[in-house]
Amino acid sequence: MKFQRAVIIGRFQPFHFGHLYLIKKSLEMAEKVIIGIGSASIFDKNNPFDFYLRQKMIEKVFEKEGLRERLLKIVDLEDFFDDEKWFFNVKKKIGDFDILVGNNEWTNKIMEEKGVKVIRLPYYKRFLYEGWRIRRLFLKGKNWQDRVPRYLVSLIKNHFPLKKPYFNNVVLGGTFDHFHKGHQKFLEKAFEVGEKVLIGITSNKMIKDKFLSSAIESFLIRKENVCQFLMKKNWQERAKIIKINDFTGGVDKLKKADAIIFSKNTYQNALKINDLREKKGFKKMRIVIVSQVLASDGKIISSERIRAGEIDRKGRSYWLQVSGFFKDSEKLVLPESLKEELRKPLGKVFSGTKDLIKFIKEKKPAFIFSVGDIISYYLIKNKITPHLLIFDLKTKRGEVDKEVKKTLKNIFPNKIVNQPGTIEKEAFLTIKSSVEKILSKKEKQKVFVEGEEDLLALPTILFSLLNSLVFYGHWQLGVVGVKVDEKIKDKVLKLLRKFTT
Repeated sequence: MKFQRAVIIGRFQPFHFGHLYLIKKSLEMAEKVIIGIGSASIFDKNNPFDFYLRQKMIEKVFEKEGLRERLLKIVDLEDFFDDEKWFFNVKKKIGDFDILVGNNEWTNKIMEEKGVKVIRLPYYKRFLYEGWRIRRLFLKGKNWQDRVPRYLVSLIKNHFPLKKPYFNNVVLGGTFDHFHKGHQKFLEKAFEVGEKVLIGITSNKMIKDKFLSSAIESFLIRKENVCQFLMKKNWQERAKIIKINDFTGGVDKLKKADAIIFSKNTYQNALKINDLREKKGFKKMRIVIVSQVLASDGKIISSERIRAGEIDRKGRSYWLQVSGFFKDSEKLVLPESLKEELRKPLGKVFSGTKDLIKFIKEKKPAFIFSVGDIISYYLIKNKITPHLLIFDLKTKRGEVDKEVKKTLKNIFPNKIVNQPGTIEKEAFLTIKSSVEKILSKKEKQKVFVEGEEDLLALPTILFSLLNSLVFYGHWQLGVVGVKVDEKIKDKVLKLLRKFTT
C-alpha cells in the first residue's frame, strides 16, 4: 500500500543523480513528496548555493522528469544546532507526513526517536554522487557535468560562487567592547566575503542590561577602536558604521543586504532577522557563521571575560600568566630591589575617610575589594561592605583593637597562610576563586590571612573585575584606592614578574 506523503531532507549542494534516485524511489512508495532543503541560509565552503537556487534546481528536476504534479511543496529548513529545535521546526514547516525517506543517519535517528516512520535507502553510487565530490571537481576545473542532470548544468555553472568577495552587501553588528581578537576575526570574515560592509555598533542605551555594563566602554570609544582596525587594514572605504538600538539594527528593512555575519552563540538572532525580512517580502540573507577565537585557557575570548578580569584583549589568561612565574615553587618572594618601587602607591591616596567615601560615590564601582583590617573596618562602619574583604587581624603596631576584631572576626569561609614578604600560590588561587564566587553565587567573600596580607593587593587587583575599586593600606600614606582597568592589571603583572621564587 502506498503512503500519501513522503519527506526527503537534504542540502542539495548541488542537486545530483543520487538525489534523483532518492526522489524516484520515494515516489514508488508515496503519492506525493515534500522536499526539505537543509542548511537553508548558511553560507560556507560546503554550502555555496542559496535556498532560492536550490529550490529552482528541484523545481526544474520535477518539471523535466514529468513529476511536477507529485511535488507537494519545497520548504526551507534552517540549522538549529539543537536536535529538539530542529525537529520542532521541521514539523512546523512541513506539517503532516507519513514517512521520511533518506540515508542521512543523523536525520533518521532524530526522526525515529520522535516516532516518525523512516525508510532507509542505500546511497546510489556514492563514490560518484556526493555534493562535496562534485564541488571539488568544479573548483579543480575537472569534469563534473556528467554527475548532475544535464538540464541543471548551466544553472549550477552560472551560479557557483568562485571569486571573493562573494556578496555585494554584508552586514554585522556587535557591542565591540574592549576590542579583541574575536572582533578582529569577525570583521576579517565580513570583508573576506563582502564588497561593502555595514557595521552596526550597539548604542549606550542598548548595553545598560549587559553583564558589568558599568565597565563597558562608551559608544565613541568602541567606534574609534573599530575605525582604527579598519584603517589598519585599509578597509575604511568599504565600510559604513551605524549606531544600532535593537538586535535587528534595522537590517530587517534593508532590502539590498545579501549576507550577515554571526557567531554560533548568537545564530538564533540571525534566524529571527531573516524571518522578519521574509515577512516584509525580502530575500533571506545568507548567514556566515564565524568560529569563535579561544583564549590561552581554551575558553572563548569575549568582552564579558575581559570585563570580568579573567583575560586581556589578546586572550591571555591572567592566571596562566601568573602561574608561569612560580616555576616549581609554591610562592613568589619580594626581592629587596623591588621594595622601593612597591612603596609607591598604585592609585589615589586617602588620608581621611570622608574623601574616600566621596571617591566611592563619584566612581560608582561595580565591585569594591579591600585588603587590610583598618580600611575594611572603616568601610563597614560607613555601611559599605566590600565584596571581597582580606584581613589578618594585625596592623603595623601589632594586633588590631577589640572593636576592629569584633567587626571583622566571625566565620572565616576562606583561610590561607601567607608569610611576610611573599605571595603564596594558594593566595592567588583563593583570591581568584573568591572573585569567581562573587559573580556566580552573588555572595560577598572574606579571606582571613594567617601571616601577612600586605602584598595581597597585587593579586586582588589582577583578578578584580574592570571598573572595580581595590583599597589597600599603605604603612606610611594611609589608604590607597585603585580603580581597576587594563592598564593597572598590566602594571601588576610587570611587578609580579620581578618577584623571585
